[in-house]
Amino acid sequence: MGRLAELAFTAEALKAAWLVVLANDGEDGTLGPGTRWFSEDVDAQIAKLAAELAANDYSPSSLTRVSIMSGSKERILHIPSIRDRIVARAILAAVTPLVDPHLGPAAYAYRPGLGVADAVQAVVALRAEGLGTVVRTDVRDCFATLPKETALRRFGIVVDDDQVHEIVAAFLNRPFRTPSGGMRVLAGVAQGCPLSPLLANLVLVDLDRALLRQGFPAVRYADDLLIAVHTTTEAHEAARIASVTLEGLGMELNPDKTRVTTFEEGFTFLGEDFGPRYPPLIDDHRIHEQPRHVLYVGAQGGRIRSSAGRVIVESKDDAVLLNVPSSQVARIVCFGSVGLSAGARSWVLSNDVDVIFASRKGNYLGTLLSHGQRYRPARIRAQLAASDGPQATLLGKAIVLAKITKQQVLLERLNRRPDHERVADAVGQLESLIHMVPDAHSPMELMGLEGAAAKFYFPCLGQLMPELMQFSERSRQPPQDVPNAALSYLYTILLGECVTALHAAGLDPAFGLLHTDQKNRPNLALDLMEEFRPWLVDQVVAEAVIQRRLRPEHGRREGTDGVLLTKQGKEVVVDAYERRLLGEVRGAIPDFTGTRRRHIYRQAQRLQAAISSPSIIWTGLSWRP
Repeated sequence: MGRLAELAFTAEALKAAWLVVLANDGEDGTLGPGTRWFSEDVDAQIAKLAAELAANDYSPSSLTRVSIMSGSKERILHIPSIRDRIVARAILAAVTPLVDPHLGPAAYAYRPGLGVADAVQAVVALRAEGLGTVVRTDVRDCFATLPKETALRRFGIVVDDDQVHEIVAAFLNRPFRTPSGGMRVLAGVAQGCPLSPLLANLVLVDLDRALLRQGFPAVRYADDLLIAVHTTTEAHEAARIASVTLEGLGMELNPDKTRVTTFEEGFTFLGEDFGPRYPPLIDDHRIHEQPRHVLYVGAQGGRIRSSAGRVIVESKDDAVLLNVPSSQVARIVCFGSVGLSAGARSWVLSNDVDVIFASRKGNYLGTLLSHGQRYRPARIRAQLAASDGPQATLLGKAIVLAKITKQQVLLERLNRRPDHERVADAVGQLESLIHMVPDAHSPMELMGLEGAAAKFYFPCLGQLMPELMQFSERSRQPPQDVPNAALSYLYTILLGECVTALHAAGLDPAFGLLHTDQKNRPNLALDLMEEFRPWLVDQVVAEAVIQRRLRPEHGRREGTDGVLLTKQGKEVVVDAYERRLLGEVRGAIPDFTGTRRRHIYRQAQRLQAAISSPSIIWTGLSWRP
């Protein structure tokens, strides 16, 4: 039994799957006969099912053909047995963290943490961008025409477990009894199977990518599709690309539901009526303000002190710049020559308030941590063993894959005509590198792939900026332009976050998996932050530049020191960064909901668990907007 099968087919996993199936079946207040039968002796049934799966002796039953009326129209469904639904649901829970990161930024349905409200806001954001014309369409008979061979092949590429793959293949070839009494196999997939939506997303990712890479932003919810463009000519071209892509899969657009319209005319999508101003854009609909905040201090020659339950920041001439209650400060980030009084030092160490130190140019210097971060020798020993053994390569593959995938997604999200050819080429190169990751044999090879990805990614990202803010390469130490200065500045802040998160998880930031300990740096923190760079920093900087909130005047050149951000520039990027970290996300990590800042800590905990127990599969985050 493979690692994934061992995870999916335990009695506990099957019991959890049963509870989901039971809840879904009972939504209308009536349980089906199979569910009632299974519920009569759940523990015995679960134990029997687990034993069959462990012995590789499980085989699915045939489907049951059911006719239901939807208004005046008859719908034919093919329903799996209760046992098959439980096994499929258990597989779905185990494979979703592996499959979901491959689905990209256009798919909003059947993904944990995403839903109709998110898709609606994505459409509204496209309207706010000035894309006033839309193509509204869907895929004709999506599940009935879904190419099973393609779905199974895609599933096998992402899910490396022979037993799970064989069971999914058996699910796709279950027969059903026709009204005349014969047995047939569906051409597509059964709508009643919990795995069918995931398989549909794996196939329709071709549709999403074809549109995104041509510079046509799309929002797809299952088989419902909306494409936003500037002109009617572009709308017809986008519809043509969608049609040709689907034909290549053996599927087609629904001509009866395909139309070109505008926000001014108004239209309905996902049950929501869209117009020129409604629904409104809600920028902070998932932002959760915290009672405690991060304090950023860059007043050169100034100092931080604590007095009478308050944190006070003073300038070099003793003027009070900030005076806030200590209870409102969660952590402190100091840039340059900022002093910390003895009283403030005692307060932060006594209250588990981390202090991050960086140079004036934004280079990470270190972190002040309290003794409350307990020492965990067993975890450090496991970390040392992992950093010097094959586990470093195994975990390193997941880290590099997560980073390059997010770089690809960000370029697709930002892609607009007429820059689509440049982006399509860069994304294609990144995709080729992603396919090479599984074949890497060492951390050194993985770092080579990561470096190759950066050479395609950053020049493309730089060319998506407004003309006066474009750059052709990632420059640092020193940065040569405002966007690179902003990236370096926020990377430093993010690195401090990762150092703190690793200490909280009981790991030593010095001993890396990908980054070696040849240099005096927090190597494991650099590993942890890799996938967070595009998700938390690159997107923040790119959007600030594209939306003209970060501008050329927000940088100043200091001789040979390159470009540094001005005070106003720092305020722009730090405010945007903090707002992004305060945004709440669900589904990026299995069974976890929290702010993006909490996701850094959660990934550190998951990394510690994978280092301590090689049987645990570590996966990167799924992209969430």
